[in-house]
Amino acid sequence: MIKLLGAGLVLSVGVISAFGTVRYEKKRLSVLDGWIDLILYIRSQIDCYLTPLGDILANGDPSLLRACMSEGNETDLEAILRASSIYLDGNAKRTLEGFVREIGSGYREEQVKHCDYCISVLRRERERMSAELPLRVRLYAALFICISLGTAILLW
Repeated sequence: MIKLLGAGLVLSVGVISAFGTVRYEKKRLSVLDGWIDLILYIRSQIDCYLTPLGDILANGDPSLLRACMSEGNETDLEAILRASSIYLDGNAKRTLEGFVREIGSGYREEQVKHCDYCISVLRRERERMSAELPLRVRLYAALFICISLGTAILLW
């Protein structure tokens, strides 16, 4: 009876890990969407109103910042990037680091072009991630469940 309970416990840990990993992969995609929306908003504020970056973040919609895994009250892009860095991978992270470093300096046209470049790179990255998402979800789910099943069999 105890062996059966232990095997069930090991299997349930594997299933819970699989669900957690799947949720993490989906969250990565939503954080990238949040950054695209935030950069689009920053671009429109710079292009239409020539608003300084601090005012854009302070007066903007807090849901835009929360979509980037921020607390919603930060007015510093570096802090927002640090909060979401766990969900970003290579190319997206490098692009956003460059965006954070260079936005707010230069003429309006340069800032708008920089926003357009970052948006195009992040959209390509999002398309790649969304194409890979079903495969990654199946892979992680199968991997964690198989590992927990194998562990339960070995411990039996």
